[in-house]
Amino acid sequence: MSQLAQTRPRSVTEIIDASFRFYRARFGDLLVVSALLLVPPAIVAAIAPLWLQAVARFVSNFMYLFSQGAIAVIVAAALERNQALSAGEAFRELNGRWGKVLGASIMSGLMVFIGFVLLIIPGFIAAAWTAVAVPVAAIEGLASSKAIDRSRALAKGRLGHVLGTVILTWFLVWLVVFGVAVSLGIAVGMLGIPQRISGMLFELVMVPIFPLVAITVTLLYYDLRVRGEAADVSALIDALPATPAQPT
Repeated sequence: MSQLAQTRPRSVTEIIDASFRFYRARFGDLLVVSALLLVPPAIVAAIAPLWLQAVARFVSNFMYLFSQGAIAVIVAAALERNQALSAGEAFRELNGRWGKVLGASIMSGLMVFIGFVLLIIPGFIAAAWTAVAVPVAAIEGLASSKAIDRSRALAKGRLGHVLGTVILTWFLVWLVVFGVAVSLGIAVGMLGIPQRISGMLFELVMVPIFPLVAITVTLLYYDLRVRGEAADVSALIDALPATPAQPT
């Protein structure tokens, strides 16, 4: 029986707690995914000529999006099929959906940006509507606009739950990042490390931490499906043994 069949609606803190437990259980594979996508641009930005550094940082932003998509696939495999995907398997399973993940994320970012520019409240609404668009694109394979519509449908009537989960997750992540960055800054100052290298080290702080965000957003996606679509009941029914045909 899949883990999804045994899942119930969770509170904000329960989703985050489940994210930490998944993170600890699958830390190795998650770190590989994050490192393969996030480390190369950080290294290039540290050693490349000045004109190439901006390109590397621009590429790095896209790598975060792809990393979130790959991690969503890993979480989905664990919940729906009780399958532990390696980093390579996650990349292969996401094959053909990279563009959809990118498109959904870019559209989400534009909607949130425009919402905050116009008025603050529409920005928060847009953030809630598009919160799970990337997992939708990665797991369901929907194109960007359809992934946004699907995310909005799942979040309908649950904006507080969605925003609470996302905001608390990022708050906890940035607390950890801040603590590590302060310690790293002290060490860098004492050792006299060059600015380029220190900048790379600060960027690498996110490599082992970012998977927590991706896991939480994916678990939020499944929580919304359980709440709105009874995905747990559907998974339970799918797990039941087939009824043998009666002889005529």
